[in-house]
Amino acid sequence: MQAVGELAACVCRFTPSTEVYMSLRYRESALRVILYDGHPRHTNPHLAAACDTRRRTALRLLACVVRARGGNWGFGEAREPGGGTRMWAVLPHHGARAYVRGADALER
Repeated sequence: MQAVGELAACVCRFTPSTEVYMSLRYRESALRVILYDGHPRHTNPHLAAACDTRRRTALRLLACVVRARGGNWGFGEAREPGGGTRMWAVLPHHGARAYVRGADALER
């Protein structure tokens, strides 16, 4: 839920339209969360670098959660027609289970 929420908040912040696309899949013992927004990659290198920095900053918490659980995350140009930006997180089953057990222990 944390990964989905962080990615959804970021995609809503950057998309220039009112529509986004989200995919959740469990494959090869990992949850794969993918979101697309309509914000195209900048062709100007300085603008592209500034935009990437803003995205990385917006996804700091996601980065911490995903890395702590042995997953990976990132963003880049959407491969789908219509362009935009693709953001993703992959959370291995064993890492997600450990995260849930850790949260349960904190509640006690």
